[in-house]
Amino acid sequence: MPQLTIARCSLATVVATLAVTGCADGPTTTAAPTVRKSASALTADEIDRFQRAFEHAVAAGHFDDFNDEHYDHHHQRNHGADVQATAPMTVVFMDQTSGYRLLPWHRSFLLEAEAMLRASLRERDQAEGRDPAEADLLFIPYWDATHDGQIPPWLAGFALAGGTAIVPPGLPPGHAGYGKPVGSRYDIAFHRWPGGNQVFDQLPTPAYIDRILARTEFVDFYDALDATPELDLARYPAAQAALTTLDRKLPDEPAVDTLIAAFSQPPGGTTDPAETEATTNALLAIGHHELVEARKPTPDAELVAAVEDVYALFNFVPHLRMHLWTGGVDPTDAGVRGTVTYFNELCVDPMFWMIHAELDRLWYTWELHHDGTPPLADEQARFAPLTADEGGWYDGGATYDLDQLVDHDRLPYRYDALFGH
Repeated sequence: MPQLTIARCSLATVVATLAVTGCADGPTTTAAPTVRKSASALTADEIDRFQRAFEHAVAAGHFDDFNDEHYDHHHQRNHGADVQATAPMTVVFMDQTSGYRLLPWHRSFLLEAEAMLRASLRERDQAEGRDPAEADLLFIPYWDATHDGQIPPWLAGFALAGGTAIVPPGLPPGHAGYGKPVGSRYDIAFHRWPGGNQVFDQLPTPAYIDRILARTEFVDFYDALDATPELDLARYPAAQAALTTLDRKLPDEPAVDTLIAAFSQPPGGTTDPAETEATTNALLAIGHHELVEARKPTPDAELVAAVEDVYALFNFVPHLRMHLWTGGVDPTDAGVRGTVTYFNELCVDPMFWMIHAELDRLWYTWELHHDGTPPLADEQARFAPLTADEGGWYDGGATYDLDQLVDHDRLPYRYDALFGH
């Protein structure tokens, strides 16, 4: 199933010496670690700082490099699988090492984004005659999706404009980049329809997250968080019957044939990556049929129910589910998803950063109770989400080592609460 898979100036040195401004060419820090809070628990001042910084950064194009680097998955190797811009949605699996890089890479990405947003707020405050010192108090909050169950209310109406992204292959009609040459740039049209994707309309439950946090080995923890969904085997007969219905309703759909063949094997029987990728994309293809059907004046209720019976077999991984729930799908066009679901443009949505702050908080929680770390070595254990040239204007663009990223005493932040506490 889909995986949705600092060395220029040592962060350890900065924190150990409690430097106020950091070294000359590395990231800055403060004497005390930043405390990241839940997005639903921010004060009015914290909300104002974050919104003003983020709005300015998007409008000024400061997220463009972040978009480009996040999208450059072959260089960054920051996901176990890459979600394509196509409709129906498809995924391309990367290698296992790329999956193990997901959490540390995004931890370093969050650190760069916090530094950039502080610089953006200083930039805006100086232009508006306000005190730029307030930027030192800014942090990226996390989204406790399992308990909140909704977008933070203060973000629901937060409209953003600006930013550009690289045109990926396969963009559907209706998307802002459609029709432009692949590799060129387009102006991002910000969209978000939370809960509007009918086949990904539920968020992870606290009990599901608790089961993930109970995994004792890092590879198993990562797999449950990002790679392999739980199966509700009691729903297996209903799912098989639903495929018979879909074979009748969609006789020319190859995805149904692929799923029937996959379901003829014992649940979880295949370990072949190519077969798993084909099955995953077939599942996404029939989900798209439901999205299209649901937008018709008179939807075929039997087809919709059959797709939902197939999907009910799977308890999808938190990473994938949070992205797809948050972005949703255009109510009038099943081919267009929300900004946070497109790998090339999602950095302009603050929900992307809050989703990954939550994933980081889950990892942070797990780390406090387990000794394991991502099985990475040498260059695979080094992370440079932005180049020195890209991050130079805010004293960023550092290279991060895994040893630094997994040592909580050397991180410049903490969380106000661990998951479940």
